[in-house]
Formats: sequence, structure tokens, C-alpha cells
Amino acid sequence: MQQLYAKIKKNSKYFYQNEQAKQDGDFPFPVFINNTGCGSYCVNGNHGEDYRLKDVNLFVVDKGKEIRIK
Repeated sequence: MQQLYAKIKKNSKYFYQNEQAKQDGDFPFPVFINNTGCGSYCVNGNHGEDYRLKDVNLFVVDKGKEIRIK
């Protein structure tokens, strides 16, 4: 199983939260998809935050290389 990672898109109102993830040394930050009762905020990560798919770019990391999946 591959770990999913995310970066918040520049056009998202949550973009500023990338800076906190960078300061924590966790960027791109690990996420998981919650499809149970989360409404449109189904991407969970970055210290318990919830995001919409339209707010983030999703990645997997393979041998140190980010591979965008969305």
C-alpha cells in the first residue's frame, strides 16, 4: 500500500497551511481519504485538518520522487 501525500493548491483558502507543514518538517504532508460521513471534506491530514479534493494536489512518493496522482 502506498502512503498518500498532499500539498494545498495556491488557489485554496487553506494555502497558508502549507507553511505550517513545512515548519513541522512534514511537507508534502501525509493524508488519507475518509469516505465515511465526511461530506466534501474527505482528505484528512496535516495535524487533523480536513480538505476537499479540489483544495489539494495528491501524490505518492517513490524513491524520493513525488508522483502526482490528481
